[in-house]
Parts: sequence; structure tokens; C-alpha cells
Amino acid sequence: MRITYLVEFEEEEEIVVGKPKQQKKYFDIFFMPVVVFFLELSTRFFCFGFSINKSIIYILLFSLSFGLLINSLLMLFKRRVLITYIFLVILILFYGFNVVYYSIFHSFFSWSTLFMATDVTDFYREAIAGIIAALPKIIVLLIPLIVFVIFRNEIELFERLSKKHLLTFIATILSASLTISLISLVEENKKQILSLQLDYSEVVKSFGLAIANIEEGRELIFGAPEIEVENPYEVTITLTNQSDVTLNIERLILYNTLNIDFDKLIKNAPNNTIKKMHEYFSLNPASDKNDYTGYFAGKNLIFLTLEGFSSEVIIPELMPTLYKMATEGFVFTNFYSGQWGGSTASGEYANMTGNLYTSASCLKNSAYTNTYSAMGNLFKRSGYNTYAYHNWYGTYYNRDKSHPNFGYKFKAYKMGINLTYHWPTSDYEMATKTINDYINSDKPFHTYYLTLSGHTNYTWGGNSMASRHKSEVQNIGITNENVKAIIACNIEVENMLTYLIEKLQEAGKLEDTVFAMNCDHYPYGLPDAALAELYGLDAKNIRSNLELYKNQFILWCASMEKPVIVDTPAAAYDIVPTLANLFGIEYESKVITGTDILSNKENIAIINTLTGSGGNWNWKTTQGTYYSVKKKFVKSENCTLKDDEIDGYVNMINNKVSAMSKYSIYILDYNYYNYLFDSSGKPRYVKE
Repeated sequence: MRITYLVEFEEEEEIVVGKPKQQKKYFDIFFMPVVVFFLELSTRFFCFGFSINKSIIYILLFSLSFGLLINSLLMLFKRRVLITYIFLVILILFYGFNVVYYSIFHSFFSWSTLFMATDVTDFYREAIAGIIAALPKIIVLLIPLIVFVIFRNEIELFERLSKKHLLTFIATILSASLTISLISLVEENKKQILSLQLDYSEVVKSFGLAIANIEEGRELIFGAPEIEVENPYEVTITLTNQSDVTLNIERLILYNTLNIDFDKLIKNAPNNTIKKMHEYFSLNPASDKNDYTGYFAGKNLIFLTLEGFSSEVIIPELMPTLYKMATEGFVFTNFYSGQWGGSTASGEYANMTGNLYTSASCLKNSAYTNTYSAMGNLFKRSGYNTYAYHNWYGTYYNRDKSHPNFGYKFKAYKMGINLTYHWPTSDYEMATKTINDYINSDKPFHTYYLTLSGHTNYTWGGNSMASRHKSEVQNIGITNENVKAIIACNIEVENMLTYLIEKLQEAGKLEDTVFAMNCDHYPYGLPDAALAELYGLDAKNIRSNLELYKNQFILWCASMEKPVIVDTPAAAYDIVPTLANLFGIEYESKVITGTDILSNKENIAIINTLTGSGGNWNWKTTQGTYYSVKKKFVKSENCTLKDDEIDGYVNMINNKVSAMSKYSIYILDYNYYNYLFDSSGKPRYVKE
């Protein structure tokens, strides 16, 4: 089309022929949705690899909603070009930061941990290494900004406070509503994922990073939504049909219970959530007292949560003490330390309480709740002196508040323990500076250590303890420098244990002291190739391989005459009830998520991989292993199930796992133990 304009001059008229500027009717509306979708897909690819499935549709729809929402905000401003630049920079920084964070921790940043990790300046090495490793990815994320700079004059921006503005806002609401409706109609489990009842990485992979952050913000303000889970015991067990004693044809079976009156608790429940929890735990079968009940009664206990530890690092020639403990005590051959979403904090929480939680806020929240099942409290109530130590800042993750509430006299770096500054600090030195606190205790003692020497980075420059022992690992037949480094830094753990044994031997207390230890998480700071060499696994998709999360719960006492082999599948949350039974402590097993590994109750080892590809709520029992992503059950060699029984069994265990995870989280979220026990650990209501 040609338009003729008449231009008047003083003496003549000139005819000017021109073309009008073409209107870009849709590009201005869809520019931001396209940008968000590009950043979401790039982040998903960088963190989880290439895959096409229905999650792409959800991410597309959420990107549309989020992008349209940004458009609606942009339309409020006069200087829309400048504000668009600012929004683009913020978005790229947001996604870039999470890509770097994931490259370091193999999980995404959570706002709930923002003010928990204080004194973090010494993590600059990890940050620099993460940025360098992620630099090509960051450059890709800059593409939307580069496109806007180059084609700025070709892009028509949004009209301010116009009819289009109103329509854009309406479209935002409609697209978000449509997406949520599709999720609820098509896939029931997606609602549970979106509510963050699974780990953060799974939310990001299923729906995108933006929605994961928005949902977390909503939950931080308004709390998590109620997730309905069928009580797995309602069908087969009535409320009062399990007593504390069972008469068996062969023997009298006693249970680890405190005779709590759940009928009265249910009747007096303040709300429906607490009532359902009472109903669930009342029906949860108690673990039985067994041949190992009281096996270590009256002995001392030293428990260690070992930072980033894997039993694969134990080389007999370099670590004779660790090797002795791992092979001559209780040998748990089927033990797993899955990931829960809170890195060290959630791993430590599982070790210390017998419950699981899916974010690092577990320690902070534990400072203000009834922590009945915490190991320190169990032993303290049994007459022990209890101590806890950490060779880093006590304020990190609020341990200075959580650990005293777990029942310990707590000391940390610059908080009662004066240590030589290194990054990381020395586990061995921590032992030398603390042993005099308890070795001459007038009562049995329980001491807890959280170590640091095994912290990433596993390089000679990134870990001072690795550098300290570099010469000791040069001729061990390993070529990968990262593998050598992680072995080297764990020699500090070896030296720590050797020192403690020597001092206990001198004091005449070695045979009366039990050592127990587990990792907080697998050494995620190792590159995939290094993990593959250390574990003997295929490097491809290694972080989704369940065997990467296999570890060893080390439990040893010098007085043991021979090793005890235990092949029952077990997990970190099983440690507390197992130790409580071994030490003959009276406790209520029905209200702890974990199970005494040595009991006859069926044990379920939940194995979360936290990679967004290996899946969550994978599990292993004596019958076999279930892979949640593939929905596949693989029978064990000892499986007694018939083929036509497998589907029913898998559904039953899946239901139990859902209930275990939900109510374990609720124990902390709703301060549940406060309804059951007073501050001294005594039941509020006991059956008459």
C-alpha cells in the first residue's frame, strides 16, 4: 500500500510518497515470555541434560504466564526501554546464579537458607571455580540481552496503561490458571511436586526455576499446602490392637514403646492435621526388642557426621583405623544416604534425629521445637553427659541454637574451640582441643562431632587438608587428581580417630566406647569422571545412579569379638532408633521415621538422588528396589513375592513412603513431639 502526503510550501506543493512503519502486533507481547522460556530451557539443559517430555509443556505455559506478568509490570513505567534492560539483567543474573550454584552444590538456591549460612566468605574458592566452570553457560544466558541491544530499534515496546495492558494482565491470570488446572487434571503427583514436598531440583525440572521460587516464597509466607496421603495402616490394623507385648508361639515379643494413649490424643487433637498425625503414628507398627537390645548398654558413644564422606575413600594402607572400624564392627552392607534437599543440614538432621526433612531450614526450625528423638536428648535422659563439636562457625545453619536443643553442650570454631585457621580446618586438631572435656567424665558420655576436613573443593589448592596429605597419596595407583585429593583430605578423619583411640586406650575406656559414623551426603563436589573412578560406576548419568548414594554406616567397639554382617536395606534416619535399641534406651519407636535396622520390622530405605533425573522416593526393601522415574521394580535375590503380588506390594510400599515423608516433615513443621511429650521426654498421656 502506498500513501500520498501533501506537503505545503510557499510557492508550490510537492507530492511525497512513503511507506508507513509496520506495526509489530505480537512481538511486544511475546518478547518476555520467549526470553523466560529460553532461560528456563537453557537452565534445564545445563543442569539436567537434554530431554523432551510433557514437563516442557508446563514450563512453556508457566513461562508464558511469568513473561506476561513481567510485561504487565513494564507497562506501568514511562521509561520502558531502560526498565526492560533492568529486567533482562535481573533475569539473567537470577538464572545465571542458579546455574553456577547448581554446578557447585548440585542443587538450586533456596530462599529459606538465605540468612542461615553466615560467615561464608571462605567459600569464595568454590564460587570462583563454579563461575569458571559455568562460564560458557553464562554466555549462552546472555543471548536475550545481546539480541535486545542489537535489535532494540526493531522491537516495538508495550503501550503504557492501555487496553493492551489490561488484556495482557488478564492473559497472565488465564494462562497460569490453565496450567495449574492441567496439572491437577492430568497428573496427580505433580501437585505434590509443585508444593515442594519433593526436592527443589524436581520442582525446577518439572515446572521451571521461576515457578519453583514463586512457590517457595508463597510457602514461606503462607505455609505449605496440606497434601492428602492415605494412611497405609488403616486397612489392616485397628487403633488399639497392637500392645507393647506380643505372645508368639516361639517367644515373647516386647516392643520399644512407651505406652502412649493415642486414643486420648486423637480425642483432644487441636486440629485435623494433628489428628491425622496421631492416627498415623498410632497405627505405625513399633519395632521389636531383639537379640541386640542393650548390646552396648552403659557404654560411651562417639558419633561423627563426616562431611562429604564416602566409604570408597578407605584405603587400608593409608587408613588402618577406618578400615578396622568398617570391617570389624557391625557391617551394614546395604546402607544408603540419600539426598533430601538441604545438603549438609538435612543429612545431619537425619543422622541426629531419626527423621528426614527436605530443606536446610530443618536445623534452624529445630532450635524452637520439641526435639524428643534427637540423639543427644535420648542419651541425656538416660543419664549421659552429652557434648557436641564442630570445627567451623557455630552460627552456620544456626547450629549454636539447634544443637543445644538436641541435648548437647555445644562448642564450635571460635565458640569455645580455638583452632588454627585453614580452609577447611583440621578434624584432628578439633579432637585434640576437645577430648579433655569428656574423657574423664564421671558418667557415661555421648560425644557428637561434625567434621569439616572432607569439604569440597577436592583440589590441592581448594582444600588445605588435601594439600597437607598430598605426598601420602601420590603412589596409590590412582591417576585422577580429584580422587587423590578427596582421599588425602580424609586422612584427617583417620588421624582424628587414631588419636581418639589412643587417648581412650590410655584412659582405660576404649573397650567401653562405641564409635558410630555416617556421612552427611555423598561427595557431590567431585566431577562426574572422578566420581566414576572412585565408585567404579559409569560416568554417564552417574548422579542419577542409586549406587552413588550407597555408603557405610560405620559402627564399631573394641570389645566386639567378631563382626556382625547386616544386609537389611537401611538409610540415615534409621541410625537413631538402631543406636537407641543397642544402648538399651527406652524410647517410642512408633513416632520416629526410622526403624531399628536390627529389628524384625520391615525396613524401607528411601533413596533420593536430587538430580532431577534419578528421581525421588526411590526405595529399597529386602524384596527389591523401586525406581520412581521409570516406575520399575527390580526383585532382589531374596525376594519371596510371586509375580502377581508385585503390583500390590509396590503400591503398598509407595503409600508407606509417601506417608513416611509427609509425616516426617510434619513432625518438625507442626512441632508434633510437643503434643506427645513434655520437656523431660515423658509422654503426656499414658494408657492406664
